[in-house]
Amino acid sequence: MTYFIPGNTAVENARNLSQSALPNAPQVHEEPAPRRTAPVRTRLSAALRAAAERELRLANRIDPTCTTVAG
Repeated sequence: MTYFIPGNTAVENARNLSQSALPNAPQVHEEPAPRRTAPVRTRLSAALRAAAERELRLANRIDPTCTTVAG
């Protein structure tokens, strides 16, 4: 029998019920938080682009006759 306890969700109730019915069953592992690679990649790409632009400006100041393809 499942009792309603304010604040508990259906998932918590089901987990508690399954663990009480199978006390030797392996414990449920929580999934790790998703990695936040997209924002990190975006910031890293912007930093690398800015560094490349600075290097290109410096190279053009050192040798203005050198032609580079900017894309």
